[in-house]
Amino acid sequence: MTGLRRWRGDGGGMSLELVLLTPVFVMFLMLLAAAGRVVDAQSQIDGAARDAVRAASIARSAPDAVRFAERAAADSLRGTHWCQGGPRVSTDTGRWGPGGRVTVTVSCSVDLGDLAFIGLPGSRTFSGDAVAPIDTYTYRGTDTAPEGAE
Repeated sequence: MTGLRRWRGDGGGMSLELVLLTPVFVMFLMLLAAAGRVVDAQSQIDGAARDAVRAASIARSAPDAVRFAERAAADSLRGTHWCQGGPRVSTDTGRWGPGGRVTVTVSCSVDLGDLAFIGLPGSRTFSGDAVAPIDTYTYRGTDTAPEGAE
């Protein structure tokens, strides 16, 4: 029986490939999930900044603009559960007045701890900025009325 050659196929090769490629595939899926979370968080915070600056730009005074911006940002991010501690809102009213502008920055710390095993930090702070003009022809309490107008 020495003349018979035994055929050696690739039996079990597929199992070995599956064992080796499954962790790579799972890691790829986790990277996709992390990228999705990062993009969604940045998009939500940019949207909150736009909402906040719009609310601030229609306020009648600079203190009202700050208050309106904070409220609008909080309302915009209320449906999201990932913004730890709520949004931090910074409103610049240095150029407040007709024809001026208002700038709002919204920042939020996002928990990425469940994705730490793929190399992401435990949390990351995202921020979004938005600028809006202040209408020239809208009366605000600090504006002066033209002479003779009552």
